[in-house]
Amino acid sequence: MNMMKGRNFTILVGIPGWLYLIWLGGYYYTFFILSAIILGLQEFYELAEKKNATPLRFIGFAIAVFIADYYHVQPEMTAFQFIGIFILIILIIFIWQLFRDTENPTENVALTMKGILYIPVMLGTAIAIRQFDQQMDTHITFALVTSVWACDSAAFILGSLWGSSKIFPRISPNKSWLGSLSGLIAAVLVFYGFQYYGVLGDIFTIKNALIMGLISGIIGQIGDFYESMLKRDAGVKDTGTLLRGHGGILDRFDSLIFATPTMFIYIHFII
Repeated sequence: MNMMKGRNFTILVGIPGWLYLIWLGGYYYTFFILSAIILGLQEFYELAEKKNATPLRFIGFAIAVFIADYYHVQPEMTAFQFIGIFILIILIIFIWQLFRDTENPTENVALTMKGILYIPVMLGTAIAIRQFDQQMDTHITFALVTSVWACDSAAFILGSLWGSSKIFPRISPNKSWLGSLSGLIAAVLVFYGFQYYGVLGDIFTIKNALIMGLISGIIGQIGDFYESMLKRDAGVKDTGTLLRGHGGILDRFDSLIFATPTMFIYIHFII
């Protein structure tokens, strides 16, 4: 009962608060995503420590702030400049580890880098998409977050009621094909509804909306499975306890960590 109260409190406060921050945009939403990135990175590094690694947390957090600022400001940068900065980051991590008296240096460096790539680089694209919404008068962020929630809810409810054939029992034994398909349909319907009622943005067609729904419904669920694999490998049920009744930050953002960068690629390089 206490857990259900915690879950309900998180939903009643968290969902309206998240939507309000999306509406505010600007530095308000950037700070919200940056906070999620830092907390998620902390959870990831705690998972890494269960594998006897000691990641360079300070470096990971500092680079996360830099990446979030980059996505917010979106400066003009050549490919060579971007590669140069990325090489500099790698060198800093290598040199820092060289002077640390810790075991498993290879794992420490690898998991520090993986945390940076998995969370700040990928989830940070949520900042860039919200900035795109501001510039282009679109509402991709609203649609994406809503579709992920709809996907998770439909998959959980219908999968729990009637799902029997499991989709990926080795990684997530409770998820079924019926639940996954229901979630996909829900995600596509959300994007279709946004476009049909003229909310998504005038630059997008029905075809664009359907593809975006597929990105949210398919890639988002893959992100969920990937996070389940990380937890199973670390031997934990949840990545944290920050969100009462909902686990940790990574438990709530797992789908967006995969769906958001894929959406970023779609709107910037394909449309």
